[in-house]
Amino acid sequence: EVGGSNSGPVALAGPDRNVFLPVSSLLLDGSRSSDDGGVVSYLWETISGPPGSKLEGADQAVATATDLRVGRYTFRLTVCDKEGATDSASLTVRVQEARSLPPVAHASGSHTLTLPNNSLVLRGSVTDGDQTQIHYLWVRDRQSPAAGDMLYGSDSQASLYLANLVEGTYLFRLRVTDAQGVSSSATATVEVRPEPGGGQEVELELAVSVCQVSVAQKDTVVQQLAALLHIFDSDIQIRALQGHSHLSTVLRLSVWGPSGPISGSRLVRLLRNQLLREKSDYLLFRVLRVDTVSCLLHCSGRGQCDPITKECACDPFWTENPIRRYLGDGESNCEWKLLYVILTSLVLMVLVLSVGWTFVCCCKRQTKVRKKTKYTILDMDEQERLELRPKFSIKHRSTEHNSSLMMSESELDSDQDTTFAQHRPVRSRNRISPQAARNGNAFG
Repeated sequence: EVGGSNSGPVALAGPDRNVFLPVSSLLLDGSRSSDDGGVVSYLWETISGPPGSKLEGADQAVATATDLRVGRYTFRLTVCDKEGATDSASLTVRVQEARSLPPVAHASGSHTLTLPNNSLVLRGSVTDGDQTQIHYLWVRDRQSPAAGDMLYGSDSQASLYLANLVEGTYLFRLRVTDAQGVSSSATATVEVRPEPGGGQEVELELAVSVCQVSVAQKDTVVQQLAALLHIFDSDIQIRALQGHSHLSTVLRLSVWGPSGPISGSRLVRLLRNQLLREKSDYLLFRVLRVDTVSCLLHCSGRGQCDPITKECACDPFWTENPIRRYLGDGESNCEWKLLYVILTSLVLMVLVLSVGWTFVCCCKRQTKVRKKTKYTILDMDEQERLELRPKFSIKHRSTEHNSSLMMSESELDSDQDTTFAQHRPVRSRNRISPQAARNGNAFG
């Protein structure tokens, strides 16, 4: 209520608040309320909220609300000036349960494996926080080897089951998230070391599913390999027989001779030459691939051997020699410098184009068609034809001369008058009478 020139007070109760248990009390500050003549009284009231709360100093500018419980409270402040004018303001206080501590993830630390042991279980755990609704997620680091399997969908469980790991260092990150969306992460490392003497092992990929290989068939394959390698007087040791895909099986083995294990690289060269080229149908099952278990390629000193593909990854500006790879010993390499390959290709291209152009030009020159010369018979009368026809197949020089009176059109066109001028008098001088021709006196 405002009277006269009094503008009335302005009540300010402050912003809305959020309180988390175990905090159960709150200061209500209305001291920022104002009036042109000054505020003379304050009054705090609880408008709504769970029962049991109390207001201490409700008639003061600053009051205290105590015994708060979980729920929503509404408090109202009313101020009054000297003239009796009043104003009110309210605020809302939301009391919530205590915040739980964030979860802390544990991923079982570091582990070391030595081949042929290639499986492991990483056990994750959570401490602190609300552990009733925890979501687990295992993620393999992008720099880790791609080989290796996460079994049974365990990447979303507390324990991660790993199998078929290869040589290298793996990094797995465990992320746990509670029901409130608070998360925490931890990492686990797995180092897979090569088997002692593993550089001498080789693996054969056979074109058969592993579930279709019986013990008798495996023994037959071993006996066939022993017969193939009889030059070593060798002993074959089977290291593993495992599925590679639903249509192929990998057989890992090593060969020991009288003086120790046979070099894996030497063994691979021999088996490739025998089983992939000369005797492709020698074994009970067809061989798809022969490789060393460990990557033993030197890559000509200009690259690195990929432990997964068993092929060379060449350094920049170097490339593989395909002649050695596909026509030689079949070993991946980094022998050719890329610049020389490009220059050689350009030179060969220019050479081929030059030879082709030369061949085309020669063919055009040989197939050039010359203008044919046409001949025609001179116009003679019947008497002249009889004179030129020899009797009893006897030819005279004059007859031979006259019988060759075939002239080209070009000669006829240019020398027509001259020809007739020369031949007609000759025929008149050597003319033979019909009576003489009948008596056979052709040469008088």
